[in-house]
Amino acid sequence: MSEEKQRQSNSSRTVAIAAVALLLVVAIAGIVLAGRNSAPAPEAAPAPGALPASTPHGASAPTAVINPNEVVFTAGSEKLPASATVSIARFAQAASSAAGVRVTARFLTGANKARDSELAKARTGAVREALHADGVGPEKVQVELVEMPAGSLTEHDGNRIDLTLR
Repeated sequence: MSEEKQRQSNSSRTVAIAAVALLLVVAIAGIVLAGRNSAPAPEAAPAPGALPASTPHGASAPTAVINPNEVVFTAGSEKLPASATVSIARFAQAASSAAGVRVTARFLTGANKARDSELAKARTGAVREALHADGVGPEKVQVELVEMPAGSLTEHDGNRIDLTLR
């Protein structure tokens, strides 16, 4: 009887090992397939000594894509883009049932830190005022300024204000 029990134990171990091996194969296949279908790699960080994202250089207009969770400013500008009014109004409508709203701007550490910080403050202020105008009470709005290491922001990210519900 001990020989029968030993065969049964070996058989159970074999099944368990096969199941674990199958799970590993499925997980690896999923990772490989997800890598093939993922979005293209983000842009490389600017070279050291390159101008920071908020420095006006050939100031191009922000894209016309309307995303109610972000406002993209023209490089170096604190003026709220005309396309943002629809986006902010949609977000304000969604914010009416939320506990609060977080308005987040990012700026770079470096030689232009003070200027970039002031620009980020002015941009969040413009978004905050637009939210107030669309009915979001001042007590619901939290402003967050995030200081990023030099070279870590793309131009788009440096000119973007994110809006999140809390």
